[in-house]
Amino acid sequence: MINYSNVKRSVNANLLEINQAKARIKEAKAKGETPKQADVELVNTEVQKTFAVAQYSEVMTIEKFAKHISSHGCVYSRADISAILYMAVDCMREQLLEGKKIRLGDLGDFAVSLSSKGAADASTFTAQNITDVKVFWEPGAQFKNLITDAEFNLVASRAAQAKVLKALRAGESKVDLEGADNGDNGGNDPGGNKPGGNPGGGSNPSGGSSTGGGNTEGGNTEGGGTTEGGGTTEGGGTTEGGGSGSDDGHVNI
Repeated sequence: MINYSNVKRSVNANLLEINQAKARIKEAKAKGETPKQADVELVNTEVQKTFAVAQYSEVMTIEKFAKHISSHGCVYSRADISAILYMAVDCMREQLLEGKKIRLGDLGDFAVSLSSKGAADASTFTAQNITDVKVFWEPGAQFKNLITDAEFNLVASRAAQAKVLKALRAGESKVDLEGADNGDNGGNDPGGNKPGGNPGGGSNPSGGSSTGGGNTEGGNTEGGGTTEGGGTTEGGGTTEGGGSGSDDGHVNI
């Protein structure tokens, strides 16, 4: 079961200009001035749509993963499996640093991708221009069609959970959830790109520089398939203590 929450994202092509207008409006209000009408009208053209944000419910460490594998009738002990996994990590790192692509069957391919600073021409480009080395994962067959077997469970966003918990600790009976699903919480999951895309920008394995890769609206999420870290709270993904919704954007707790 994959937990997810809803997040609102702006889908305007001129989002940069809209955000700049918002900043000017905020600055004008801070000075006690009236914002420019053009900025107000531009902000009013903003269109937001609701997308899904994955929330993981637990972090599976190597030890937990080894225990899970051993519970599936494996002839090896949890300690043996843990040792093999740790050795696999060390050996993968070693082979990647030697410039090799590692193909692990249905798990997929692992290779390195590079980020670099541009040079005027090839004659002035050196290894000093390379700024980062990232790991590129291209999923194997078992991971390319997860949607066909996935089941989904809607939970509160991490921001909403935090607001409810804060209200509970303060002894409040209502909490304003306005803005809790606007996408300002939770970091972007580097896997927001399509399978085979470059995680977190950088260059592709063939050496072509990229700038992070755009994501298509609707197919995944606008601006990347994000994962709200931390997953769920007590109570199976909903906020601790539950709480019923109301029509005024508040939740009774």
